[in-house]
Amino acid sequence: MKSVRLITMSLICIVLMPCLAGQDETQPLSPQLDMVTVDPLTGFATVRWLLSASPDVESYVVYTFSDGTASPIDTVRSPYETMYTHTASAARYRSVTYVVAAVDSSLNISPLSNSLSTIFLSSVNDTCNSTINLAWTPYDNSFHPAGSYEVIVATGSGPAILHETLPSTETTYQFSDYDPGTEYCFFITASNDDAGLSTSNRECVTTGSETAPSFISVDAVSVAEKALQFIVSYDMSTTMDDFALLQFNPVTASWENVVSARGMNGALNLSYPGADTGRVSLYRITIMNNCNVTVASSGNIRNMVLESVVTGAIIALSWNNPFPEGDALFSVWREAGGGWSEMASHLSDTTWSDDYSLFADDVSAAEVAYQVTATSPDAPAGTPLHRSSVTTVPATLNIYIPNAFTPERGGENAVFKPEFSFIPVTYEFRVYSRGGVLLFQTSDYATGWDGRSNGAILPADVYLYSLRLTTPTGRAEARRGTVTILP
Repeated sequence: MKSVRLITMSLICIVLMPCLAGQDETQPLSPQLDMVTVDPLTGFATVRWLLSASPDVESYVVYTFSDGTASPIDTVRSPYETMYTHTASAARYRSVTYVVAAVDSSLNISPLSNSLSTIFLSSVNDTCNSTINLAWTPYDNSFHPAGSYEVIVATGSGPAILHETLPSTETTYQFSDYDPGTEYCFFITASNDDAGLSTSNRECVTTGSETAPSFISVDAVSVAEKALQFIVSYDMSTTMDDFALLQFNPVTASWENVVSARGMNGALNLSYPGADTGRVSLYRITIMNNCNVTVASSGNIRNMVLESVVTGAIIALSWNNPFPEGDALFSVWREAGGGWSEMASHLSDTTWSDDYSLFADDVSAAEVAYQVTATSPDAPAGTPLHRSSVTTVPATLNIYIPNAFTPERGGENAVFKPEFSFIPVTYEFRVYSRGGVLLFQTSDYATGWDGRSNGAILPADVYLYSLRLTTPTGRAEARRGTVTILP
């Protein structure tokens, strides 16, 4: 009987040992990614893997993989499922890399599997040479290497048929057997021993002469630090998308190509870094066909340069009209430390003046900045604004301290306090009797001394004050002096 109990207790200990030792922390073995392919019609990507050899796997996690980083997209909650379709895949726009990992019942996750990338096909319609140039990313699968690539072509609404078989060393093809004005759709299949391994996205091209845009409009030119930003719209029916920014050189009396860019869906945002934003220049946007011949241009446009001249408290602003031939409406914006505020709008002139003394109390920055925006009077609602360069004026740091006041008479001279052309960052103001007794102190620059001490107005006499503050530029200021209470 004792031996039976001993055996029973031993069995209980053996059974409980894993629990006492803690949860299983052993990683399951990695699955093997076997295939990745794209549905040419939908752009969906499908990945397939071989199951992990670990017995306790309960699910698989599918990731996209880029620059050494795996980003999970979904979990397949079955230990037997070996396939997943990524309906939100970007494989129709670029090659996408996938990896898979196994997860066991203790939520341990395996190392990532091998990676496989989708085939991405791109095309260029070379109307100069009457060809469609195809290029695709290779299918790199060491477990099922591609023996060849098949070029599949569909003409118009016809079926997709095999057009050409190429060796696996080729990733480009020049399609020249086309009719003008016809749509051709292509996709590539990586094959081995006549079995399809992976299919690319579907790329469609309509042949024939290129269609130039009916219009190109520079909607706005914005000046940024050492750069110009051009917002351009154009006719979406064009088959061209190669644009260039031209700048007029007055010395040679010629237009020079300074920046090239590619548009998309009727919109082009073009940046000209390193532009001389302090000089007014003439620009235009052009579009070129596949033969690098300019076929259409926008109207001419200028960048806006804002300048300022300070005379006393008056800040005089002047700028140029960005439209070489046409009127404009302007708005003036000011930033004095509290954010940009519109100070004037619907101006037709290119000059405007600001009086510093009227807003000096609101200045909390080391400098006051100005910018002008412009739009055409007939521009539709929502049209982006032209933006000038920014001009700055150093904040005027004036401190005025009166030498006398009359607390008993009331009025504007009934309180003694310093006046500023700025808002102090730190502030400490004190008033003493001639014997050194502290009568008043405050750290609020808007609060002054009413001539009282312990609730009673002090007699006419001379009193001492001390002032310590920090300006918005970070400079420490200290002032001492006397003030007289007049009878």
